[in-house]
Amino acid sequence: MNKLYTLVCLLALLGCSDFLEEYSQDKAYVQSYEDLDELLLGNAYFSRNNSENWGAGNSESFYYPWIHVIADELAQNVTSSSWFPAGTSTFGYHTWQLKIYEGPDGNTVWDEGVDYRHLYNHINACNMILDELDAFTGENEVDKQNISRIAGECHFLRGVYYFLLVNFYGKPYSATSASTDPAVPLKLTAYVEDKYYVRNSVEEVYGQIEKDLLMAEDFLKDVPKKSVWRADINAVRLMLSRMYLHMSSYVNAKKYAEMVTSTGPQLTDLNLFSGDEFLTPNLSELIFSTGTSSLPGNVTFSPNYNYGNNYLISSELYGAYHPEVGNDLRLKYFVVEDGGTICYRKLQGESSSKTELSDVFVLRTAEAWLNLAEAAACSDDEITARKALNVLREKRIRQDAFDETEVDALSGLALVRFIREERQRELCLEGHRWFDLRRYRVAEKYAQPVSLTRVVTHKVQGANWWDYDVQWIRKYELSTEDAAWVMPLPEAEVDKNTGMQNNPREERGYKSINN
Repeated sequence: MNKLYTLVCLLALLGCSDFLEEYSQDKAYVQSYEDLDELLLGNAYFSRNNSENWGAGNSESFYYPWIHVIADELAQNVTSSSWFPAGTSTFGYHTWQLKIYEGPDGNTVWDEGVDYRHLYNHINACNMILDELDAFTGENEVDKQNISRIAGECHFLRGVYYFLLVNFYGKPYSATSASTDPAVPLKLTAYVEDKYYVRNSVEEVYGQIEKDLLMAEDFLKDVPKKSVWRADINAVRLMLSRMYLHMSSYVNAKKYAEMVTSTGPQLTDLNLFSGDEFLTPNLSELIFSTGTSSLPGNVTFSPNYNYGNNYLISSELYGAYHPEVGNDLRLKYFVVEDGGTICYRKLQGESSSKTELSDVFVLRTAEAWLNLAEAAACSDDEITARKALNVLREKRIRQDAFDETEVDALSGLALVRFIREERQRELCLEGHRWFDLRRYRVAEKYAQPVSLTRVVTHKVQGANWWDYDVQWIRKYELSTEDAAWVMPLPEAEVDKNTGMQNNPREERGYKSINN
């Protein structure tokens, strides 16, 4: 049998501890690097075609949409007639439960293993494509450049996926414990191995992420950008900056952030912006996006459309923009007060329609400026930190109200705290907040305790379909030392791999509010 045909069959049929499921839509013989490029786009990248909501049973359709409800960016919309579908299906994540897959009534409403499977499926696709790519050398410079691009994209994606996995299922990187903190198994081979998998350490996984991203940089450094849906050199360098920031490797984080701010797309100036929604594929500062949008239809975007929009912008996020001052333009384009309701507009505008752009993995130049600011401030280069922060804020604060001396007066802990607050404002609901809160707790410089509080109202349907009765109101808390800052591994994977220990997590206590 043709070796490359075998690759396609493997992508479709074989699994390794259920890491691989059927994704390939093309069963034809792979005879050229162009065919591998098609496999890359169809099997290694996140899927972008989706129009579902978060309702029970739809977890397979999304990539970790719970990342939006687990931190402090969204709150339950208690004015909604019910708490369905979004609220019940993500209740376990929203309140940091031991059994994250259960709803408020104890019934299974979410597939806890779907994200684990998705990410390893894509990793295995990258492994197989990289293995088979060695068969092609290229007959001319165009061929060689495309082969280099495919290799670079595969290494980038594999690095990204392990970055997500280690930050879901491992503790945040801390130099004092990373070598012993368990993370996830590293699988870098293109073939199926008949063995039990063990968890590599956080240090080992980050080492592989670094290796993959540096290889991606080497492969993509002279390759022109293909589209916002395909990784390029700026995407790689921004991920390197993010990775090093998570590792508290501030000099390296600063180095790669500066590369992106120098050669990447320029920031969009909200003083000149006139669109209805900020995050679109045509956004000038957009570098890369992969995956689906899950916020439209699940988060309130209008005071006149609450049914089914079971989450809304939290008071913590809205308050971060200092609405009492009113000079932050993100209050017009990111989160908007409309008729007494705080609405989300950044991605979806004034519509519940799904968009092409992901809301869990998107890379923008704004992050590079923030990474640069934080890394510089933590490596005793406060001049660079303040300058980077002001470059961003000049594009976000109303022109007649922008005052650079507000930032210039900051130093030390106050400066770093302000930068982190700016991250909260700028990168809201793009999949950053949970990861950021985790790393702040163990950062080498200016570590800060983080605790979260959640009040939940649970309703059940009454005599009529439009009639819902309050069953209980409860308050949940997540302290800075709580084990629930690390997600539990899927029970199915722990059961299959004898000897693999799961992350510790306890039953979540609560305080009853209504009785």
